[in-house]
Amino acid sequence: MKNTDTPVVRKRLISLLAFVVVLLLSFATVSVPELYAQQAKTPDAKQYSQLLQNIFQFILQNYVDEPDPAKLYQGAIKGMMDSLNDPYSTFLDEDMMSDLMSDTTGTYGGVGLYISKQVTVPTEDTPRYIEVVSPIEDTPAWKEGIRTGDLITKIDGEDTAPLSVDKASAKIKGEPGTTVVLTFKRGSYEFDVTFTRSKIEIPAVKNAVITTAQGDVGYIRIIEWNPNTAPQMKTMLQDMKKKNIDKFVLDVRSNPGGLLSSVVDVSDLFLSSGVIVSTKGRTISENYEYKAKPATVISQSDRMIVLTNQGSASASEIFAGAMKDTRRALLLGEKTYGKGSVQQIFPLGDAGFKLTMAHYYTPSGVNIDKVGIEPDISVAEPELSDKELEEVQKLYDAGDIARYIQNIPQPTVEQRKEFAAELAKKYAVPELILEKLVRDEAERSQPARIYDLEYDVQLQKALDLIESPDFEKSLENTKTLAQLHDAAK
Repeated sequence: MKNTDTPVVRKRLISLLAFVVVLLLSFATVSVPELYAQQAKTPDAKQYSQLLQNIFQFILQNYVDEPDPAKLYQGAIKGMMDSLNDPYSTFLDEDMMSDLMSDTTGTYGGVGLYISKQVTVPTEDTPRYIEVVSPIEDTPAWKEGIRTGDLITKIDGEDTAPLSVDKASAKIKGEPGTTVVLTFKRGSYEFDVTFTRSKIEIPAVKNAVITTAQGDVGYIRIIEWNPNTAPQMKTMLQDMKKKNIDKFVLDVRSNPGGLLSSVVDVSDLFLSSGVIVSTKGRTISENYEYKAKPATVISQSDRMIVLTNQGSASASEIFAGAMKDTRRALLLGEKTYGKGSVQQIFPLGDAGFKLTMAHYYTPSGVNIDKVGIEPDISVAEPELSDKELEEVQKLYDAGDIARYIQNIPQPTVEQRKEFAAELAKKYAVPELILEKLVRDEAERSQPARIYDLEYDVQLQKALDLIESPDFEKSLENTKTLAQLHDAAK
């Protein structure tokens, strides 16, 4: 063993120890002087702020390599946002900020998915992945059959559990023509899809007039809550009124939300008085009631049904809640997503951050965050079991439908039924589902239908109900969200 007990070595050791002691004392002096002075009292906000500033300066001056002040600064913000444990409050780097700004224009390069962070998981230790709120029509994701509720577990092989929604979105988006591989989990099985990114353009509203045995019904599907939504909606309603239409189905299924101002303006087209939505936060500026103005575009006596599902979130839930609590419309379909908070974006140069500033409340005073809104008339879409989902995957992997469509590009209804009956002998999947899969595959290259009277059971029920002589009575007997909340207690 080498002898270290020499005057020179001892001197070096003493010098090193002295340096360590000085360093420790310096750190204590720099970073926590007020902690000692207050005898272990908890620092207040001002003291924490000074503490962070001291640590920031200490790292800049003493870290072994010269650090980038901007990265330290951004890392501190990211850490503070992460500590809130709020999936909607997050630091936005330059790419994420750019992507977020492009979202508001309705045009970007990507695969066409609305996503969120998985809200509920079985246990605390279960990873929270990125969840598909809904695919956007006529996009690569829509054409691949990606569904609401699918989980994205990997992006180009990277685990999504640690990623924020905005970071995941930035990784999925990119220049049109480039590729990205997403790993999805649906039920109990996982599968990869290689997407070629394309230019995504999102329309705000689509509409059509549906002719029934009793007359015409105005159908309006709200796809995006942006500055164009209310003006487009107003024009569509005015055109329909010129055709003497007095029954309307408003569809916000698979609409993940958007601008608060947009949904307030749209709701005001149908309401002549009262609160549309209120927001409540810690600051006075966030406590506000948005009220309807007297003028409406359609008569208060015109019948309305709003279609919802688990992909209806945020602004879509504000609209559904306003129509329900004021008894302006019947809600039909499935329970909504449950996002009852309001975020604001704050730029920091080219970067920024998004912070939850308030919760919103429906006209009867209920916040639906992590709860959602139950429809007045519950109509569930057909769901497949895990076993049936596996059978569908086997069907896709085998390519049976794709080969059939190559031979018969536009099968008739009877041809679809015959082929579905054949498939049912090989795959344990209901024939009605198989029929729809065949039809959807045949229409992949065509623009999406505005509505689907063949397989959309919720729309079928809405059309039956809106023509019913019992409609007004059904609407009168509905309960507000506050009444339902009190009853649940």
